[in-house]
Amino acid sequence: MKFFAVFALLVASVCAGSVPEPVQAESEIALKQQRIVVNIISSLIEDLILSIQDAGLDPMHIEQEKYEWALPVPAILNANAIVENVRSNGLSNIVINRLSFATLTTRLNFDIELPRVEFSVGGASAQVSTFGAKVEGRAHGRLAISRIRIVGEVRVSLGIISGISIRNLRLDFTLGGIESDLNVVIQGHDISEPLNDFIGVRIPRALHSHRAEVNELLEIIVLEILEEIL
Repeated sequence: MKFFAVFALLVASVCAGSVPEPVQAESEIALKQQRIVVNIISSLIEDLILSIQDAGLDPMHIEQEKYEWALPVPAILNANAIVENVRSNGLSNIVINRLSFATLTTRLNFDIELPRVEFSVGGASAQVSTFGAKVEGRAHGRLAISRIRIVGEVRVSLGIISGISIRNLRLDFTLGGIESDLNVVIQGHDISEPLNDFIGVRIPRALHSHRAEVNELLEIIVLEILEEIL
């Protein structure tokens, strides 16, 4: 969301700084302002990439972690889990396919994607106890998500009194696919096949079938956040 906030503030500054000039000079000023906006947004994305990497999220490697949780009265509900050799990579590989800004129409167009994000776990086990009954499970395997892509257009209005407001926001989210190769056993029952089918086949199919609804939801969420920021 910092991405949009800085974009909006920058639009206000570059547009407010425009002064009447000959046509050729105005064109040069517009091109300069466009480059300024694009360069700053590109820098923000680079900062995001570095933040992800500095946080140890890409690449990520967890040799072993143990987790425990319980209610104040553990006999009612308690749980513990252990994971080993957890890895992920690709989360910071943010690719800018297209990024442009039109000064006169205050319109930003972008096409950004994560080409491939991979997760794997060497081994995991968990146990949940509630009122004396126990549920146990174990898992290992890998998951890969390809081409997480968002194409969008943001248009803003500028007013001396009203300030900055979003005039139009359009987003288009697509997913290249999900490769699911998980091995999961719960209470001795192997649920790997239906789980992999659900993650690798049904979820991408549902996202594609309901693309318009997914985009509409994303636009509503992002617009509400932007309006709070602005």
